[in-house]
Amino acid sequence: MPSVQSVYTSLSIISLGALIGMGVAVGSGVSMMSMAMYEEEEKNKMTASSVAEQSFRPAGRGFAASGTK
Repeated sequence: MPSVQSVYTSLSIISLGALIGMGVAVGSGVSMMSMAMYEEEEKNKMTASSVAEQSFRPAGRGFAASGTK
């Protein structure tokens, strides 16, 4: 019959393996989401904007000053 210490050691090794597996799964998910966002941005860059979609801002004025006259 195994001693109490060896049972605790076995359970801690199993739980450590589970935590590492969860970390790998979360990291893979984050990586997949960021790659999908990057691909979507690249796909959107390829499509040309029409003149109606582009906004005109004078070059000498910043965003905060664009609403004042």
